[in-house]
Amino acid sequence: DLHITNSQLQQMITHVVRVLPDEGCGFLAGSSGRVLQVYPITNVEHRSSRYRMDPEEQIHYMTAIDQAGWQMLGIFHSHPLGPPTPSEIDRERAYYPQLVYVILSPSGTICWQTRGFRLKRKQWVEVPLQIECLEVNHNS
Repeated sequence: DLHITNSQLQQMITHVVRVLPDEGCGFLAGSSGRVLQVYPITNVEHRSSRYRMDPEEQIHYMTAIDQAGWQMLGIFHSHPLGPPTPSEIDRERAYYPQLVYVILSPSGTICWQTRGFRLKRKQWVEVPLQIECLEVNHNS
């Protein structure tokens, strides 16, 4: 499982909406399967059907992740034209099969579907995403 807070999910959605109609992308970092930081990264291909992360931003964030003592847990990207499942291009470019690939896809006009996958023996296996809501104190 990959644990993401509601706020982190909102950060990913904000990024992918901001770069529409292109695919948005970025890193998810943390430890023990729990995301601690979302790193939006520029898609240098500027296309709605594929992404390639800006290499300088990748190196910058990989260094920051290492300095924080975290691990790369996942890579997120959007499929603006749907569906929230890995494409053939995603398979070809899955350079880190141990990571969770989180795919966001629009569902209607304001909602986004979010699913996670890991590549095992050249097959995509769905990884449960645990979206953790912040506690709301109703007594205040």
